[in-house]
Amino acid sequence: MPNWCSTSYMIEGPHETLKKINDAILYHEVQENSSPDWEGNVLLALGITWKQSTPDGKNYYMRGFIQDSPSLGENTLEFYAEEAWGVTDFNLVLKKNFPDIKVYFNGEEPNMEIYITNDKEGKYFPNRYFVDTCINGAYNSEYFETKEKAYKWLSEISNNKVTNEEQVEAFNKEPLDEDDFICIHEFTIVDNNKVKIKTEV
Repeated sequence: MPNWCSTSYMIEGPHETLKKINDAILYHEVQENSSPDWEGNVLLALGITWKQSTPDGKNYYMRGFIQDSPSLGENTLEFYAEEAWGVTDFNLVLKKNFPDIKVYFNGEEPNMEIYITNDKEGKYFPNRYFVDTCINGAYNSEYFETKEKAYKWLSEISNNKVTNEEQVEAFNKEPLDEDDFICIHEFTIVDNNKVKIKTEV
């Protein structure tokens, strides 16, 4: 049983191209022995054989399933997928076959500590930190664009007991309650699906 990566997609491009992708998501045929929501079905509906070779000679990875109806705008298409272990190559195949689009994604797989986005400018996915806490038995979590905002929030919910990295480490070593913790997850900025650039604060 895989760990599932929750992936949000935002595609920019000409409305005609986006409508083709939108209609393929909504009205594709289901291949035999496949899930109705499988990303491969969408590609096949677009006339794309997903069993292609990547530039380094490997097969594209396509173990993902679209979870909701897409939202089609004039020049944007938004949808959400669950993908096994991490972000699949669905976006790469789309970009290869539709060079007039830009595909932005944001993926989170907490069990494997995967928090990634290819939205370097933060146009659609500006958050760079996810903070998950239990302080005095109270669970809280929140997203932040900067580490400074994350620590300001931590200071507020901890009554100024935790305001910086050193205090987070000290808190986790000697929590107020045995179930208490503070986890700060930093999103990695990636180029395609491969880690190349770390977020700078």
